[in-house]
Amino acid sequence: MDLDYFLDQYYQATHIPVSFFQDRALVSKSSLSLQDFNLPLILLNGLSDPLPELWYSYTSEYLYFGGFTVEEENGILFVGPVLPSECLPRQAETILRRLGRSSKDSASLRAYFAGNISCDLSALLAHLRFLQYAFNRKKEADIARLPFTWNIPYPVLEDIPIELRQSIDPADSWGERTLISYLRYGRLDDMERLLDEEFVHSENWNTIPIEYMRSYVLSANVMASRTACQSGVDFNLANGIASHYLDKILRARTKSELSYLFYDFFRDYTRRVARIQQLSSPSKTVRLINQYIQSHLYEKITPTIIAENLHGNCSYLCTHFRKETGRTISVYIQECKIKEAERLLSYKDFSIVTIGEMLGFSSQSYFCSVFKKITGKTPKEYRAESFC
Repeated sequence: MDLDYFLDQYYQATHIPVSFFQDRALVSKSSLSLQDFNLPLILLNGLSDPLPELWYSYTSEYLYFGGFTVEEENGILFVGPVLPSECLPRQAETILRRLGRSSKDSASLRAYFAGNISCDLSALLAHLRFLQYAFNRKKEADIARLPFTWNIPYPVLEDIPIELRQSIDPADSWGERTLISYLRYGRLDDMERLLDEEFVHSENWNTIPIEYMRSYVLSANVMASRTACQSGVDFNLANGIASHYLDKILRARTKSELSYLFYDFFRDYTRRVARIQQLSSPSKTVRLINQYIQSHLYEKITPTIIAENLHGNCSYLCTHFRKETGRTISVYIQECKIKEAERLLSYKDFSIVTIGEMLGFSSQSYFCSVFKKITGKTPKEYRAESFC
C-alpha cells in the first residue's frame, strides 16, 4: 500500500490526522494537515511499552488519540489527536504550556484543530476499528485504554496542573484555593456551603461569556479529578468521573446548567475523598482495603476478592481490619454500598430495584433488608424523605 497516498486521502476525506511510525520514529504523515506542533510524536512518546495491538488514550486537556499495529508494514498507524469540540483559547494555552511553547502560538494551534474535525471518543473508536479492519482485516470488539503521561524530550516552560483562575479576578476572591483544600481533605459540609454561597449563585458568572465559563468549568473538572487522585481516589475511577462530567459540560446550553454541573462534580469528588478518609486508622493495610472498596462499589466485593487484588492473606487482612476499625470487612463493605445507595436514591434517575442491582446485591429483598438494618429506613422511605 502507498502509505503517503493513503494518509493524504484519508485526511482529505475525514479531516482526522493520521501518521505512521516505526520503532516510535515518525515515518510519514498527511502532508495536507497544518502545522501539528509534533503532537503525534509527543503523544506517542507519553505511552509506555509494550503497546497492545489496538489502543486509545487521552490527555487531561481532552486530546483524544489512538493507534494500532500495521502488521505488513511492521509499524504503528497513529490516529489523532482530535478534540471533542472547538479548541478554546485557555485550552490552547494549556496545551502549549505542556509542549514548552509560548502562548503566542495559540492562534496557530487553534487553527490546526479548527482544520481538523471535532471528534468525540466514540467516533474516534469507530475510526480505529475501521482502519484496523482496512489494514489488518481484523474485527476488534475491545480497544485497550492506555494511561498517558506528558513526556516532552526537551525542557518545558511549566509543568503544573490546569489552574482554576480567572484573569478578571486574580485575587482568588471566589475562594478557589479553599475549595480545593476542602476537596483534598474530604470536608463535604464545608464544601457544600462554600459552593452554595460563593459559586452556584455567584454574580461573577454573569460577567463572562458562556464559552469562557465552559472553559473554566472544564478546567475545574480536571483539577478536581487530579486532586481527588492525590487524596487516594482510584485513578481509573477519577478518570471515569471526569469523563462523565466532561460530556455533560460540553452539552450544557446555559450558564445555569454549567453552574450546577460545577456544584455536582465538586460534591461528587469530595464525597469520595471523605469516604476514603473516614477510617481514622494509621494502618496502610486498612487504607488500601478502604481504597479498594471505594473504587469497586459497583462490583461484587468480598474479603477474598480484596485479598486476591491486594496480594495478601485473607485471614490476616480480616483480623487486622477488625482490630484496627472495630468492625469486619464484610460489614464495612455493606456500609459503604448503602452510603452510595443513599446518594443514588436522592436522584430520580434510577428505580430502587436498579440501584440494588447496580451495587451488586443479590436480590431486592436483600438490598432492602441491609438498607433498613443500617439506616433504620427502607429505601422507599429514604427516597420519600429526600424529596420532601
